[in-house]
Amino acid sequence: MAEGMNMNIDKTAEYYHNQADESLCRCAYCRNYYREIRQGHPQLADYLGRIGIDIEKPFEVISGEPWDGYIEYLGAQYIVFGDPAGFQGKEVNGVEINVAESHPVTDINEQHFVIEVSPIRLKWTSPAGD
Repeated sequence: MAEGMNMNIDKTAEYYHNQADESLCRCAYCRNYYREIRQGHPQLADYLGRIGIDIEKPFEVISGEPWDGYIEYLGAQYIVFGDPAGFQGKEVNGVEINVAESHPVTDINEQHFVIEVSPIRLKWTSPAGD
């Protein structure tokens, strides 16, 4: 457990370690997110890493449109194993982290919840092949 939360950090880390890259969305918006998120938000990457999450493997990404060399993502969602009871929302360098109010079906049969980080502003670099 970390920071008073009822999370299973080891199970979360195992999930992200075993999650195949092939299961990630391949659209240009998501590929840009995967490529730019760690460099664009290193403090967020560090915090999520401490709770077992690989920032480059979001469960869901909600993007806006690229504009003037940047793109704003309205949110990105990540799966966390454990009980959301006691999860404290947090702000990391201007990005809010909270339990997601809605998300796609996870198809996971173990106790888990989904967190959402927002807003995220990243450089827009046209993914190779686009």
